Amino acid sequence: MSRPGSEWTRTLWGLLGLITVTSTALAIWVHHVWAHSDQVLATAVRAHLDRIAPDVDVQFSSCRFDLLRRVRVDDIELTTRDGRKLASIPSITVAIDRDALAQRQQLVIQHITLHQPHLHLARNDSGQWNWQNLITQTGQHIQLPEWTVQDARIDIQLDGQPGQARTLQHLDLQLVPGGHDRYVIDAHAQVLAQHPATSTAQLKLNGHWQLTKPTDQADQADQADQTAHGLSLDGTLNDFTIDKSLVELVAEFAGSTPPSSLPDGLPDLAELASGLGQADLAFRVTRWDPKTDWDYRLLLTLKQGQLTLPLPTGPDRTLSRIQGQVYLDPRQLQIKNLRGYEAGTSAIVNGLVARTNTTQGSRLDVALKDLPLDQRLRKQLPAAWQTLLDVYAPSGTVHITTSLELSPTGSWTPTNSVLTANSCKVKHARFPYPLEQLTGTLSQQGATRDWTVQIDAIAAGRPVQFRGQIQNAGPEAASQIDVSVDRLPIDDQLLQAVSPAARRSLEALALRGAVDLRARIVRPPGTNRKPTTTLNGRLVQASVRFDKFPWPINEITGNFQATIQPNQYDWTFEKLNGHHRHASVNGSAHFDGQSGQPRHFALDLDVQHVNLDDQLRNACTKELADLWDRIRPSGSLDGRIEIRRENTEPVQVTIPHFTIDRGTLQLTAFPYKLTNVHASGHYGLTDDNHRRLTLNSLAARHGETRITTGGILEIDNRKDWMIRLESLACNKLVANNDLLQALPPRLRQTLIGLNPQGPFHVGGLIELRGAGEPGFPITAAWNLETRLPGNQLSAGVQLEHVAGRITSRGKWYGQHAEMTGHFALDSATLWGYRFQDIRGPFHYRNHDLVIGSSQAFAPKRTRRDNLNIPLQERVTARAVGGLFTLDAQARIDELSHYHVKMNMSEAKLEQFAKLYLNDPQKLKGVMRGWVDLRGRGNSPADVVGRGQLQVSPAELYQLPIIVQLFDVLSLGPQQQTAFRYAQCDFQVARSRIQFNSIDLVGNSLHLRGRGEATFAGQVGLDFYSMLPTSRLNIPFLQPLITPLTTGWVAVRVDGKTNNPRARIRPAPVLDDALRGFLSALEHPSRRRQLPPLNPPFGQPPTSLIPNPATTRTDRNPKR
Repeated sequence: MSRPGSEWTRTLWGLLGLITVTSTALAIWVHHVWAHSDQVLATAVRAHLDRIAPDVDVQFSSCRFDLLRRVRVDDIELTTRDGRKLASIPSITVAIDRDALAQRQQLVIQHITLHQPHLHLARNDSGQWNWQNLITQTGQHIQLPEWTVQDARIDIQLDGQPGQARTLQHLDLQLVPGGHDRYVIDAHAQVLAQHPATSTAQLKLNGHWQLTKPTDQADQADQADQTAHGLSLDGTLNDFTIDKSLVELVAEFAGSTPPSSLPDGLPDLAELASGLGQADLAFRVTRWDPKTDWDYRLLLTLKQGQLTLPLPTGPDRTLSRIQGQVYLDPRQLQIKNLRGYEAGTSAIVNGLVARTNTTQGSRLDVALKDLPLDQRLRKQLPAAWQTLLDVYAPSGTVHITTSLELSPTGSWTPTNSVLTANSCKVKHARFPYPLEQLTGTLSQQGATRDWTVQIDAIAAGRPVQFRGQIQNAGPEAASQIDVSVDRLPIDDQLLQAVSPAARRSLEALALRGAVDLRARIVRPPGTNRKPTTTLNGRLVQASVRFDKFPWPINEITGNFQATIQPNQYDWTFEKLNGHHRHASVNGSAHFDGQSGQPRHFALDLDVQHVNLDDQLRNACTKELADLWDRIRPSGSLDGRIEIRRENTEPVQVTIPHFTIDRGTLQLTAFPYKLTNVHASGHYGLTDDNHRRLTLNSLAARHGETRITTGGILEIDNRKDWMIRLESLACNKLVANNDLLQALPPRLRQTLIGLNPQGPFHVGGLIELRGAGEPGFPITAAWNLETRLPGNQLSAGVQLEHVAGRITSRGKWYGQHAEMTGHFALDSATLWGYRFQDIRGPFHYRNHDLVIGSSQAFAPKRTRRDNLNIPLQERVTARAVGGLFTLDAQARIDELSHYHVKMNMSEAKLEQFAKLYLNDPQKLKGVMRGWVDLRGRGNSPADVVGRGQLQVSPAELYQLPIIVQLFDVLSLGPQQQTAFRYAQCDFQVARSRIQFNSIDLVGNSLHLRGRGEATFAGQVGLDFYSMLPTSRLNIPFLQPLITPLTTGWVAVRVDGKTNNPRARIRPAPVLDDALRGFLSALEHPSRRRQLPPLNPPFGQPPTSLIPNPATTRTDRNPKR
């Protein structure tokens, strides 16, 4: 089968040959029948046509000479034998050279004119034209006439498809001989548009037609082809519409098919160019040798074209307003500034495609501007690229430039591609943080699949830079991208972008503010590989508020590093500095975890000047808040706070060390508010997982009270708690209302009963315990030493000026207390009398206070034998030179019932007189005695009891009462000597002392008295004495007294103790009672011996002075 180019050539030349032969034959026969009639002329013409075109049926209506003697054939119809129409020519006019014919009898055709010919050319599916093989060449040489074709129409039908028909109309053609074998061609025509909406193209042609070979190229083999040897045409086709049939026509004329090496997935050139719209075509076609291909030059200028690109996937792309130039010759296809638009996208193509066997130099430069990154583009990408597009979710428009180079394998390879972002947006699927206003480039490195990233973007209003490399771009790409941004806000948008596990940790921190960030994102090569992100940055004006410790920290600066891998993450914060109001916070943090599972969290804070307020309390964990509520602190805290969490375990808060300045504390269990607190300590968990607050030291005040201590507060898992204050020292403690209200009710009543007045000092250990559940009482234990600098207190009786130490160890069981202790008092005042060196034990149980030994109050049947209670079990004291022993018991309540038993030994009367009497001169003696008193409260009226007092020797004559006695009895100086002893038995009741007996015994004088004295100092005493007659030197009394009293004298003493009045009473009548009372005076032997004291308890006071009678006997053995 011949080449399509040759077929078209033969078609063209055959067409012209058909016209030429037919016209020549007509001209010859015109000469033959010149002199004959028109009928003869017509018969001759038909016969000649049948000879040269036997397969063509030629019909015409007439053949005649016109008035100008030209041959005119009318209504010519050319059809094939099978009835297919070839041509319709309304008339043909042939002009001959009449001079040549007349003079030389030579027929010379000068001009042939075809009027409005209509040719029908068709090619079947096998490529055969309808006029082929219809003309028989005569080989006769003729002289070239001039040709004129007027207003011709040519219909060309390809492959039997009506839609592929082309029509030339209004064809005007001039063939002017340029020699004996060449024509000069000049023609113009219109190419009808296939669609009414398109315009008609204008065709212009000029050139040369060489009918025979040059002589030096002629040979016998091709003499039959002398009519079609050379052609050179220049032409233009303006305003024509490009369609598939025209492209195929040009391609066949050009002797080749459209280039097959277009980018993969595109249709053939005919399909691609079928909608290019209007264009102008300038061309030159030349071939001087039939054995060679045509040499052509085509320059297509597109003006307002439209091109639909049917892509392999997704909807077609249609470019409109296409402009530019396409140049085609046998060696190359060039595209110059070919520009088209689709919506807001423009495409520009420049390049060259080699049409020779080598592909070297084939290159297309493509530039796409404002290409939208949308779903339409996604659908047109390969599946793998669609996945990649889904990961980044880009939007906006980009500019793309690339150079497509044709490889030796026939595929087009993009090189040096550059993608320029034009205010795009990106949101990565695994890090959906929106990036906006993307600008910059992705640049391909040569023909490789490696790209360089230089992108700038805006994230949350801040500029972001992306720099890096992508290797083997595509689903298996490896990449390394460096990200740089300053002052990036840490907000909800950023938190929503990180992994869920990291987001939970960051949300737990409530991290806000801004960050200077440097990130590196590394993706390993392979399919479905996930990147690893490394972060380095600095927090700027950030804030945190950890949900498990919601204490906000603001103005945070600091550094951080993070590694975020596909299955785990690790964050580290260092050199953190921040503030909370006036507090400064320094610290570090670290947390890590795996996908969906936090693993380790650590936050270390070094704080200064933290205000211990409700905001901090509310931030604490429930356990720490419970601890807070038990001590209710305030003030300024310095210290270190460590917050830990492992996996999903509860958060643990520890404070390795802290100090509190200018603070306050008020224990819930002991709401005694401490101010000006300075404390140091730590808080954490014990080995058995109990929460413990340890006070290494604490110094505080409560008014004038100063307190120092150390201790612990511990809470177990059941929320039972314990407060232990060690090395407690309370100076100037005052039992005021604040202290009383802080005590449990029972202890409060005890302290109210003791009623200590004045400041005192307490030191030692106190431990308080309580239950986590409500309703359980608080218990306590203590081991204290109380130092009294001179206080007043009530231990059943009123003690004043108490100075010294009291140690106590005890427990409080919530409803009652038990306590033991020991007195080591330097001094105390009881009923106005000062005691010193007070030593002894005491016991307290459930409001019952025992001072000394309880055996002193035991029933007789349970007492120790002979009541020999060791002194160390009793309270001993020194006063007025003597030793006092004391045992007491009291009920410490509102009434404070008490029972006191006291012995006195070897007390010095002169010291007593000096201390307690107004005129202590010449009062001497050694005092012994005892008292047994009961009472309640501090009212003297409620005191009852009894006792004995003995003075020996007793120099008492300076006592006001004795002075009055001596005066009234007119005892002279010789009788004013010391009594050997003085002794009284008394009872106490109703604020009075009832003296049962008062004995004043001397060597020559014995007085016995009785009576009473009030606590107010009023006395009423009756003294009796049996005086010798020589002693009664009152003349007028002696006769009266002697017969009545048998020697007895009575004296009445009344008045104040410091100013008594004595008077002689009439001698009493001695009844049995009085005689019994005075019987002691009737036994002189008894008077010479010191009578024993009979205390109802303990050991009787031991006399330190020898018996006077025994002494006298020893000194005078002869008597």
